[in-house]
Amino acid sequence: MIPNPFKDFFYFQKSDRRAIVALGCIAVFCVGVLLVVDRLPLQPSHSLGKEAMQGVGSKPDGLPFTGKMSEGQRGSFDPNTVDSLTLVGFGIKAWKVKNFLHYRAAGKVFRSAEDMGKTYGWTEEDVERVAPYVQVVKGYQRVDRPRYVQKEKRMERKDVPHDNEPKKFQSLTKVDVNEADTALLRRVPGIGEKISEAIVRYRTRLGGFYAVGQLTEIKIVSPELLEWFTISPSPSIQQINLNQASFQQLNSHPYITYEQTKALLQYIRLYGKVEDEETLISTGIFTTEELKKLRPYITYE
Repeated sequence: MIPNPFKDFFYFQKSDRRAIVALGCIAVFCVGVLLVVDRLPLQPSHSLGKEAMQGVGSKPDGLPFTGKMSEGQRGSFDPNTVDSLTLVGFGIKAWKVKNFLHYRAAGKVFRSAEDMGKTYGWTEEDVERVAPYVQVVKGYQRVDRPRYVQKEKRMERKDVPHDNEPKKFQSLTKVDVNEADTALLRRVPGIGEKISEAIVRYRTRLGGFYAVGQLTEIKIVSPELLEWFTISPSPSIQQINLNQASFQQLNSHPYITYEQTKALLQYIRLYGKVEDEETLISTGIFTTEELKKLRPYITYE
């Protein structure tokens, strides 16, 4: 015979019955709350939250957001007011977007796409991806103030339209790419301010060039420009000690990715120093081709 639990309920003391009823009500209430919350719609967020980190959520306009936006979905934005989901939609990794927002919160004013590239972790590719859509609104734009000279007791603009433009080389001249500053680089026909600054910036990130062909790793440098450059027989290359370098030092090098940086530091933490190139190859962190490019820039002591 099957026992009747409801019949046994009336044999409990009055205080016990009250406690059982109270617990039952609480359980029903909790289940009801969970069912209601589960049916509530997600709310859009303009800050770097869980949606941005996972690539899902809602766009600022309330439409479903599934990650990287297509070309047709992209629109112009001001880097001084842009939200995190917009940058994630351009394919910028979430941790780089977070660094960007922290940089801006610290008081940085962005007057161009190039200024965005000064954010820790951002690469030339990231800047090139968003550059066509950057539109700085009035108030944040860089102002080039005209210079004035005193003449006949009134201020007149000094008319020097190309005051800062170096004179171009008239014949083929070899320029040491590791020693040249932006002014000397701009004397090369076909190189202006943007390319010269990109060369110096990439040279700094690398630690110096060991081959002229490395210039083509800069997307805006055409192969036709290589004939103007040379490298000394013993170039001064800045090396990184793999066993002592910080996360930032490793990750900022163009030949070491974010994932490789994490894997290398984890290997050193678990197994100790990387003694030589043979040990580094055995870790599987770098391919043979990657290590060939990286070799001049690393040391183990």
